[in-house]
Amino acid sequence: MTDMTVKTIIAAFFLAAGTGAFLTMTAAMGRPERPGGGAKLRKAHRVLGWIYVALLVPLAYLGLDFVKEMGDGMSTRAVFHLVLAVALIALVLLKVLVVRAFRGFLKQAPVLGLTVFALTLVIFLITAGFFLLQKPAG
Repeated sequence: MTDMTVKTIIAAFFLAAGTGAFLTMTAAMGRPERPGGGAKLRKAHRVLGWIYVALLVPLAYLGLDFVKEMGDGMSTRAVFHLVLAVALIALVLLKVLVVRAFRGFLKQAPVLGLTVFALTLVIFLITAGFFLLQKPAG
């Protein structure tokens, strides 16, 4: 199995965890009238969020290894991916800090979460999506 295949598999689980975290929190915030459901959804969001962070670590490591291998010969798509990935890591760290330490900014957590999810989807589509389109059928 190639490194790119391993990264794509991890990235698919990463996207799934991010999508799950996004959908659970939007359901919890968008439907507050559900009795007892909000607490369960927030707990699911927390678990999926930590799975997301745990999957981000190997993806970042493998990405840094790729950057080291490529040096100055990176494609435009790879540079775009790198810049968006660094922004994603910064936003994830900021969101964790806001939720855990700087609770005065908690009102910004939903916007940070939406941004994290959007960046995750874009990064997945420009790399793993591109890789999957390039795979020969069969």
